Amino acid sequence: MNRNELLLSYVEKSLMHKRIFETEWYRHNTMDLSSTQTAALSIIAKKGPLQAKELGLQLSLSSGGITTVCDKLLSRGLIRRLRSDGEDRRAVFLETTEEGRAMVIRTDAVWEQVLNVIFSVLTDAEIAMLHQIYSKLVDPRT
Repeated sequence: MNRNELLLSYVEKSLMHKRIFETEWYRHNTMDLSSTQTAALSIIAKKGPLQAKELGLQLSLSSGGITTVCDKLLSRGLIRRLRSDGEDRRAVFLETTEEGRAMVIRTDAVWEQVLNVIFSVLTDAEIAMLHQIYSKLVDPRT
């Protein structure tokens, strides 16, 4: 295969892998949260409080997409909104609740199961190589 054919094949396989990932997530998930919602919750727990705009950038979601994700987490009581005490009081931040932090522990365990299933065919060296390749694709300076 030439370079272009290989790249097109990569795109196809990447989409297939994403579907496999989602299917495996839903097979193990008993928490009624999508993989995107759990990723958002985890990011807020680990890096928050965050503004929705920052979270959307990290998840590559539009403002409408991040609103939908956050609305679900808010309605479940997993996150809350905070008004800034700083100069711009219009700024709203998202942070996890105690229930949200407990949910992150549960979802992290599910993610570990999913990742172990999906990547069980790869050696540790291949996983390290995959990490290096994806790091370079998302940030060519690495």
